[in-house]
Amino acid sequence: MKSLQTIVEGNTKLVVPADSLTHAVPPRSPAFFNPNAKLSRDLSIVAYNAYTKNLYTRSMADTLAGVGARAIRVANEVKELDEVYINDANPIAIDMAVESSKINSVEGKCRFSINEACKFLIEHSSRGSRFGIVDLDPFGTPAPYIDCTLRAVDDEGMLSITATDTPVLCGIYPDVCIRRYYGRSINVEYGNEIGLRLLLSLISMTASRLESGIKPLFVHSTRNYLRIYARVNVGSRYAKEMPTKLGYIYHCFMCSNRTYATMDEDHKICEKCMKPMKHAGPLWIDGIFDADFVNQMILSVKDCGIDKKCERLLSLAKDETAMHPTYFSVDKIAERAKATPPPIPKLIEKLHSSGFIATRTSLRPTGFKTNAKHDEVLDIFRSLVT
Repeated sequence: MKSLQTIVEGNTKLVVPADSLTHAVPPRSPAFFNPNAKLSRDLSIVAYNAYTKNLYTRSMADTLAGVGARAIRVANEVKELDEVYINDANPIAIDMAVESSKINSVEGKCRFSINEACKFLIEHSSRGSRFGIVDLDPFGTPAPYIDCTLRAVDDEGMLSITATDTPVLCGIYPDVCIRRYYGRSINVEYGNEIGLRLLLSLISMTASRLESGIKPLFVHSTRNYLRIYARVNVGSRYAKEMPTKLGYIYHCFMCSNRTYATMDEDHKICEKCMKPMKHAGPLWIDGIFDADFVNQMILSVKDCGIDKKCERLLSLAKDETAMHPTYFSVDKIAERAKATPPPIPKLIEKLHSSGFIATRTSLRPTGFKTNAKHDEVLDIFRSLVT
């Protein structure tokens, strides 16, 4: 076996392939570990610590665990979980996870398996064997695993799901997006939000078919990661709600106007310039942040001893929990106005003083959400730079 190295992430020691720490793109052989996903794993620790008191079944499953970086951290840093199941098809990766569990003295809490992801999940799909939390972090699209993932989550349990096929979800390959997610993507500055909403739509439609429903709790977009956290509720009354949460986002590529609508509405013509609009969806148009849960996560940060970036990101998410779909990007507005952008706080303050609602967004450093239309944002922007 190639050389291994022990690192510290959070409060946990991890045995990882040494090459994964020196290559720009971590190799998949002998086992996969992505050091750039640390923020994503940090947020998982915060989210799980915030959610464990809601669980009937205090177990977590990492379906595609790799070397077990997330799962071993969960076993070590989420104290209220009783069992952590760590599964991967690569036996070398599981060997590393076992070593990490011993170093952190959590081997008694861990259950290891070497199996294909869906086979592993189906083995835990019957009542009494399901998990309180299921994590799905594939290399690429999670679409092939959504059905079996939902079957393995207990009622009132949590899903945490990652998608890294961002070119598909963010509008570069819209036809592939239809095939994988049953909805069209478009290439716009808020494409990562569209991608998150398309992923939620796929999960919600699959849940509805299985007589269940989901409630998004928190989402984030970091580097090439799109990641969602959602509660699962079993029952036909939850399943019936799912179609009402879906719709379309319409974008005018002539004037940059954008709007959203339910499945029963139609906005094919732009109300501003009367040109045809392109649409994304069907996708999730309801809320993507739960205010109470985000607050619980913020409180949990102080006890987790993790990167302060998490607290800053959660603070931004808290401010945007009540905002509508889509955001603006100050750099894109500056391109259209052919001017140097003002500081975002100054622009948001001006939007407030003009009678609009506005907040920054956690989904893009230069992004902000507002109920102002694009032409109104552009006018306010120009008033600040002239």
